[in-house]
Amino acid sequence: MKIAIIDDHLLVAESIKTALSLNSSAYEVLCFGSGKEFIDKSEGLNPDVIIVDIMMPEVNGLDFLGQFRETYATSKILALSALVNAHTVKSALRMGADGYVSKSDSLQEIHQAVEAVLQDKQYLSKSITSHLVNELFVDEQVVYHLTQREREVLSSVCMGRTIKETAYYLKLSAHTVQGYYNNIMKKFKVNRTADLIVFAIKHGLYNPL
Repeated sequence: MKIAIIDDHLLVAESIKTALSLNSSAYEVLCFGSGKEFIDKSEGLNPDVIIVDIMMPEVNGLDFLGQFRETYATSKILALSALVNAHTVKSALRMGADGYVSKSDSLQEIHQAVEAVLQDKQYLSKSITSHLVNELFVDEQVVYHLTQREREVLSSVCMGRTIKETAYYLKLSAHTVQGYYNNIMKKFKVNRTADLIVFAIKHGLYNPL
């Protein structure tokens, strides 16, 4: 039984590999540090299960599902992420993931998820199910008011463009784009671009598809 783990955090990948190997000697577990590395090296591998991190540089989990789900049609795919909001979970499942587990879940639960998808069952971990139920029944809606220009700058930054590149793309001055960027950071109460991108994805303001 071949299992491929795609995660740019080596410690996470190796921990999952160790846990799965201890639970069953039938598992052959291979780790890949990025989606690109997996794609480059997986010819002829045909894994039974692919565990892929949603948030990675270059080819992230949603990109992988969107571009390569048909290529690995016989493989079961488990999405793995610290993001557990309904928008991201639904996007992953809609694009062909067979299950979704949180990075806060126990290693035993990840093993249960692997066993479930191998039996052709869809699997959502208990923590994700609980979070989705809370989103349905707890009214914690927050509306983030962005102008059209702010939305365009946010989308461009989330796509990996710098302020200068965004200015060129939107035909604005770098000073103007920097102002929009600063306003967005204040509204979202974040200090780093990485946090801004995670926040935007988590709240459905940017979809990395």
